[in-house]
This record gives sequence, C-alpha cells and structure tokens, in this order.
Amino acid sequence: MSVATAETAKDVAVDFEFTDSERDGLAKELNSINANPYRTYDAFLFQVRVLIADGKVPERFVRFSESLVDRDRDRDPVILVKNAPIDRDVPPFDFDEPVRSKYEIKKTFIAEAFLALFAELRKTPGIGYVNVNDGDVFQDIYPKRALSESQSQKALKEIYFHKDLANHFVRPDHVYMLGMRSNPVNEVYTTFVRNIDVIEAFTAEELEQLRRPNFYTPFDDLTVYGGNRELGDADQHPVLSGETDIRYFENRTVGLIPEAEALSQKLKKVLHNVKERVFISPGDFACVYNNHAVHAKEIISIGSEDALRERWIIKSVNVDDLAPHAEHFIPGTDYLVNG
Repeated sequence: MSVATAETAKDVAVDFEFTDSERDGLAKELNSINANPYRTYDAFLFQVRVLIADGKVPERFVRFSESLVDRDRDRDPVILVKNAPIDRDVPPFDFDEPVRSKYEIKKTFIAEAFLALFAELRKTPGIGYVNVNDGDVFQDIYPKRALSESQSQKALKEIYFHKDLANHFVRPDHVYMLGMRSNPVNEVYTTFVRNIDVIEAFTAEELEQLRRPNFYTPFDDLTVYGGNRELGDADQHPVLSGETDIRYFENRTVGLIPEAEALSQKLKKVLHNVKERVFISPGDFACVYNNHAVHAKEIISIGSEDALRERWIIKSVNVDDLAPHAEHFIPGTDYLVNG
C-alpha cells in the first residue's frame, strides 16, 4: 500500500473568511476585554459573554457559527476559518520555559478571547486539566526544550496521528487551534483524517477485531509530564468504539496480540493514504471534531531551525456538555479537570 506525502495530501477547504474590516473591528472589541484568562478565567469568560450579548460580533460570523449545529461531524469533521483576529507582534517565548515566558510577555488576549467567543457561540465550553499548564484553558502548541523530543504540543518536530487525550477519562469533543506565528520557510502542516475514511479501508471482520480491547496506548506525554496528579497505567482498549470513534496514537498504540498489532500497522498506512492538510498561518483557525477525526503535525522540510522553535498556535479543548464530566472537576469549578 503506498503512503501519501503531505505534498500529495488534499488541502482542507475553507469554510469562512473574515473581511479585513470584520477582523479589525472584532479585534478591537476583543482587545477591550481586560480580565486575564490565565489568572481570572471566570471574569474573562464573563466579559466575552457581555461582548456577545451587546452585539459586538460581526453578524455574518454569528450566523456561520450557529449554522455549525447542523454540520455532519462524520463527513465534515474539520472547520477552517481564515483571517481571524489575533494578537500581533508578540515576541517569541523562551525555549526552556515557554509557558512562564508567555505569562510575562503576552499582555493582550485577543486570541484567547476569540477562542472563547467561538466556543460560546457554538455552546461548546472550554475545559482545562490540572496536569496541563496547571489548568489553563488556553494552551500553546509551542516547542519546549525539555519536551522537544516528546509526542506532545511542546514537541519541536512531528506529532504523529492521534486524537487529543484519547486515553484520558475526560476526552474533549472539539480541538480549536488558532495560528499565531509560522514561517513558510518551514513546510509544517497540520493534517487530518476522517474516521469514516479509515473505517472504509477495513473489512467487517477486521472492524470486529478493532472493537476488541486488545490494544494499549500510554497516557499522552504532556499529561504525564504535568505531574499534579498521578494517573497510573493506562487501560487496554479497543481502537474502534461506537459507530466511528477511533482511539489510536500513531507509533504509540500497539496490539497486544499478533492479529491486533497487524491491524495497528495497517491503520497507520491507511491514515497517510487519506489525509488532508493545512498550513496554519497567522489568523488561520482550524477546528476538529475530536471523536470524528484524527490529526497530526507533519514536517516536510526545515529551512530555519530558529523559526521552527518559534512556531506558535494557541489552542483550547472543548466539550459539548459539561454535565457528564462534572464528577471529574476540581470542587468549586465547572471546567477544571482533576487529572
């Protein structure tokens, strides 16, 4: 079976593009929010909600966001928005401590407010994890020296196909990614695969094997690295559950019996045959339905190592409903997962 490269992968279609006037007007409104989302998240979210209630969001974007309620998640699991408002001219963060550096350097919160705005319009609240950035709802895909060789959002090089927090007891329904800084001298793509395209490549007998708990995937690197709560060892699991839900991390998920391992290797090949890709430029907003697709970071060529260390995407992970996860929240919060 041949493996497609990022050069031959299809480009993700654009769903919405802000005009420059819409972008600049919304950026001005978002910049008026003065609560710090990393210190006073509840106050920050309150201000975002007031902005929406006061009609400060371009009507065209409001209608687009509301229309997504009818989107077929299986067939169209990736949403791409262009020319979104972001904080401009933020200096690069420290390679050793990028999160701490962000707290010190970044004084405006336009990107975070945009992520929260979209979440509010879609009714998909953001959540944080105490083991990831000490619970920040807004995280960074930004390299860190100590984790540069990991399979996490702090990796310097590739991140293989996965869905976010696939082995966690609170698995997000959505992953929102907003491009902040990228240099086209480096060919770095965010790639996606629809679960339904993977499933079509397997026979009924193989699908039955994929539904059996004969696979193992370790907890993701960043959750383990956070260390605020020990999670123990991950459970054995099926790769396929429900109608189309795939629980798999390329090069990390292993089959515990020979038949299962053979299917794991076939799945890896299938992923690279049917992938789509996007080069996330500043202002590009990519959203993936986490349980209906898998995604990866692929690097085709590197023209500047310095620019690669400064590539930056702000992200959040979101759920359709907080209630099913309430038992896992830190007491006194309605968004912070104890793990």
